[in-house]
Amino acid sequence: MTEDILEFLVKMGFSALPNGPEGFPIYVKKDHGQGFGIIVADCEETDGRLTKELHRTMIAWTQERLTADGCAVISVITFFITSELAKYALFGEGTKFWIITPAGRIIVRSGQPEDFADIRAELNKKISPPAPVQSSSSVELSTPVVHINKARGYMPDGFFEESAYSLKSCFFTLALVLLNVIFYFCPQATSGSDGIERQWNLFASSWNSTIRGGKVWQMFTSMFIHINFLHLFSNMLVLLIIGYWLERRISRRAYLAVYFGGGLVASIVSLLYRGVVMADSPKIVQIGWFSYEIDQRTIVAGGASGAIMALAGAAFFRMFIGRSFDGYWLAERKPYLDVLVFICVIVNIYIALFVEEQGNTDISAHLGGLFGGFLIMSLVMVILYRREQQNA
Repeated sequence: MTEDILEFLVKMGFSALPNGPEGFPIYVKKDHGQGFGIIVADCEETDGRLTKELHRTMIAWTQERLTADGCAVISVITFFITSELAKYALFGEGTKFWIITPAGRIIVRSGQPEDFADIRAELNKKISPPAPVQSSSSVELSTPVVHINKARGYMPDGFFEESAYSLKSCFFTLALVLLNVIFYFCPQATSGSDGIERQWNLFASSWNSTIRGGKVWQMFTSMFIHINFLHLFSNMLVLLIIGYWLERRISRRAYLAVYFGGGLVASIVSLLYRGVVMADSPKIVQIGWFSYEIDQRTIVAGGASGAIMALAGAAFFRMFIGRSFDGYWLAERKPYLDVLVFICVIVNIYIALFVEEQGNTDISAHLGGLFGGFLIMSLVMVILYRREQQNA
């Protein structure tokens, strides 16, 4: 198969580049100021030598050679000769590539060029298997017909491995917003303010109820309840901005781990702050002309802000420290969105750390969520680094 492709490229006017990265033939062609480069990677014969770093090194090296030869417009594509379609579809993410099966079938993934240097039709004729011979006999074949159902199309390829590239595929951000809205409006629609009050009594977290009362599930349910519409609206707006940005830049599993794991860390920090650190310092509440002292252990807390601050911590990590994640999860670069998310993250961090008078805002939950999201993203990076080392 590989020899046939290389022979075909020579006939199409491509020439081999000498002294390139070891073990992988690279062919180039110049045409009226345009430069075309093709990397032929026979993945069945490389014994795992091809890595993402080497692949991108070959692309950069080919581009440099074509630039040095005076090409103004350069395009480089990789032919992965392999039967492992899903693996190398993820492997080549962010670059131009075709997958060619050992049987001679060219697989062009969605978003990849349908043609390259006008060679696809001829290449397909060269390597495609011969059409089956139609028998003139009227004898009916005994082989049963097998009907293969088309795969469901509501989940994108690599749902749990790749990052998203459009608002429609940001399933978890939209689903979390919808869940929070449902949790707020359902009790209000049925019982009004009484329904909201009963919801908080049942789902909000407090030291006496969650820890002493054994209702540990309240650390989770408290992330989905809000005291009024302004509380809900402000949280959902920030969730849409930060969540939409972050889900496009990490895998869905990492996104869920940050949101729920960071949200639980926020709940735990909030409970420890109210039930242990501030247990002997009752909170002063002003109602009209009167002031009341409230035991910190009885104060209930709820809202998605702790989990959202976890997303903010993860987004901060992804922006500045976790730049190497680009090797795993490539994402579109939209500068205006990066600036908007950066401002949103910095404002939330500033409010949590430096604004002393915050009314009923649970500062401890915000800081706990921020720390939890940052920590979980750090752990994810360690896991990916170890996996990369094992693969290498």
